[in-house]
Amino acid sequence: MTVAALIRGFIWKIHVGKRQSVTASKLIMGSLVTQNWATVSDNHVTNVSDEMLKGMLRLYNENFSEINEKRFTKYALFFKKTTYVYTDNNEAKGYCLYYIKPSLSFSGLKKAATLYSFTVDNRCRRQGIGIKLLQKSILEMRLNSIDHIILYVATDNEAAINLYEKVGFMITEELPNICGPGKKCYKMEIRFDRFST
Repeated sequence: MTVAALIRGFIWKIHVGKRQSVTASKLIMGSLVTQNWATVSDNHVTNVSDEMLKGMLRLYNENFSEINEKRFTKYALFFKKTTYVYTDNNEAKGYCLYYIKPSLSFSGLKKAATLYSFTVDNRCRRQGIGIKLLQKSILEMRLNSIDHIILYVATDNEAAINLYEKVGFMITEELPNICGPGKKCYKMEIRFDRFST
């Protein structure tokens, strides 16, 4: 199903009076914000295509215990331009999937990105794939006037925390039950100064 078909479906539901959650409407707005997304060329890191989705789902299922394939697929289809896949020999070796949430403020439109899902194939770790995915995606977020990026990571996932800090994320708070029932998580953020070059 294409993004346009998904959007038409949501618009039709709104038209016929069925209530949509705030989250669904924000996701629609977020996907619309990415329509004119500026990209950076890279031989290995590209935006997701329908053909790559199967490889992403394989990595997702192999690396996460809390599985929600339906939501994962919906986000990947809605946010194709902010879903990055590292491929080598036409095989997915890692991915990072962001969703964008726009909001209005007194200073104008604000755009926040959330790193919803990120992993590298277990066989390919410590080869720089994760850092390449994050660096390219962060660069594109900045190019497209994203105000800040947030992510949530389990407090005991030291390897991931170190990787996130290496690319500029900072721990901003500790929260319970975000990364799973009974688990403590760090909220980590990168904030971009809109006036820097």
